Amino acid sequence: FGLTAIVSWTWLKLLPKPLLVCYMFEIIFTAIVSWSSFPRLMTVDFLGFDLDVNSGMAQLKNNFNPIIDISDNDEDSLQLCQKLHKQHPRAEAPFNYALKLSTGSTFRTLVDGYLQRQLRKGVPPLFNILKHLFQDKNKFETIKELIHGYYTSLEEHKKFTPESEDEEFPTSYLHVMIFLAQLYDYERDTTKALYYIDRAMQHTPTYIDPYMVKSKIYKHAGDMTEAVHWVDEARTMDLADRYLNCKAAKYMLRAGMIDKAEEACALFTREGQPAVDNLNEMQCMWFLTESARIYFKNQDWANVLQKCHEVEKHFVDIVEDQFDFHPYSMRKMTLRAYIGLLRLEDSIRGHQFFNKAADYAIRTYLHLYDKPMSDSNGLGNGEIDDMTEKEKKKLESKKKRAAKKKQQQKNEANVNSNAANKDKKQPPDGEVAPPPIVGNELVKTEAPLDDAMKFLDPLRALSPQCPNTHKLAFQVFHRQGKLLLMIQSVKRALKTNARTPEIALHMTQLAQYVKTKGTSSGIIAEIVKTEMGELLPQNDIREWLNVRESLTGTNLKNFFMLRCAHAHLTPESTAQQLQSVLDFPLKGSTLESCEYVLDHLNSEMLNPTPEDIATFSSSCHALFPLATAFRPSKPEEESVQR
Repeated sequence: FGLTAIVSWTWLKLLPKPLLVCYMFEIIFTAIVSWSSFPRLMTVDFLGFDLDVNSGMAQLKNNFNPIIDISDNDEDSLQLCQKLHKQHPRAEAPFNYALKLSTGSTFRTLVDGYLQRQLRKGVPPLFNILKHLFQDKNKFETIKELIHGYYTSLEEHKKFTPESEDEEFPTSYLHVMIFLAQLYDYERDTTKALYYIDRAMQHTPTYIDPYMVKSKIYKHAGDMTEAVHWVDEARTMDLADRYLNCKAAKYMLRAGMIDKAEEACALFTREGQPAVDNLNEMQCMWFLTESARIYFKNQDWANVLQKCHEVEKHFVDIVEDQFDFHPYSMRKMTLRAYIGLLRLEDSIRGHQFFNKAADYAIRTYLHLYDKPMSDSNGLGNGEIDDMTEKEKKKLESKKKRAAKKKQQQKNEANVNSNAANKDKKQPPDGEVAPPPIVGNELVKTEAPLDDAMKFLDPLRALSPQCPNTHKLAFQVFHRQGKLLLMIQSVKRALKTNARTPEIALHMTQLAQYVKTKGTSSGIIAEIVKTEMGELLPQNDIREWLNVRESLTGTNLKNFFMLRCAHAHLTPESTAQQLQSVLDFPLKGSTLESCEYVLDHLNSEMLNPTPEDIATFSSSCHALFPLATAFRPSKPEEESVQR
């Protein structure tokens, strides 16, 4: 690099300025690439010097393993981690990696000292720091045994161990009880988790962390109403804390309390403007995606599409807002930031917020395709006719409340319209402001599958590692009748995660489509025959389903989708397949799996009767007594909102 610069100096001044700038860019870029490979040439001692600056880097393993080539020798790696930890005792990364590598008595000794130090200081994220170790059952039991020992000793002797010399502060006892509650919550032993967290709250009623942990325990138990109560208690203890406010609002949205969530967010939004509008203006996408989630659950398709399209618009705005950064980077020569920006713009729609919004939008458009909208409320043809008189009255009452709320918000917004719009960004002269996104107009689309593709294309390009991408892709392509893309989606889904439950149903639908509709002769027919031969070597979908059931049939989600696949093959056996689901032993199933099956039963998969759904809910309620999703429905006049 230096020799090139010296030799070229004599003729550099003769070049036109644009070529000179391009040449300097090439030289600097070469230097950056060369420097990026320099760490591989460093020695261990030089690496230790580098840790003085970045001692807490999570990429520690990737930094030193390529240098000394000890990735297959855990003992040498452990010794190196312990050496680095002695040189840099405040560095977390070497010690955490040592905990991961160590076993037996060595692990017990290391984690014992670490737990005592962290519990004494009261480190809030201690549980999350050690959570990756819980995948090893022996390490989990070791940590649990140590924490129980601390709890007993602190209660009797006010020390971590009876042999300790100095007594501990009362806060150590408090943090041990919180950690015990988190351990039992990890095991989903809600009773013991609540016992220890209640003791922690009695010990120090003014400490916020126990309230947050208790809300999380109820969340994991499926009782979002109670979770909202306790997280709101924590929020009211410190109304100036934005994190607590956002967490409480998120829990409220999960519980379906949309109005209450908006009231909580209004504490930190602009006065004189509805909280929802201000949050949208500030590109608060977590609020939009959570709102879309609850609207989707309530089958409010207009609001679902409005929130999803608002998220998509934010990503468009983010890209457009970076235009000024391009000339700035060229002028200031900030090449690393500029390259990072270009890479970000190439993959920005691979972000989790866009993935969530696209998921709800695509599923909504699929519903609109299957049941086109005919009512202004977003209800499909025949849905109103199937309602009882009580449900129709409830719908009318809901419409009136929504209209009253909308008018109230409009009046409040007009009171201080001048103050609210004072700082609002106006479009430049000559430009027209984009039209507002109206959900009631979006649900009236005449081409829902084309609209779904606008969300699906970025997912397929930027999130191919996500199984949900290929699940959505198959559903869209199956309705469009695009056979080759259907095969591609199934193959990619099998490659990404072969245990995805929906693969069984999609494979069955694909086999039935090829059998009934097939394809014309020619190159496409040859491709379909070759690809289906790879997917179904025996050319027998029933045999494929039986093999899959032997591998994944013990999981409730997979078992349910296998029953749906068999019912799709032989519709006359639907009642038998439904009975198999109702007779499935639920012991060992997770709350998420039970909710998954209940949601699909409510969407009329396997054609269940209300009695069948009640039977399944009753079985789940016995296993998860706190989960609100499985509680027997009560008459409306008897229900009381907290």
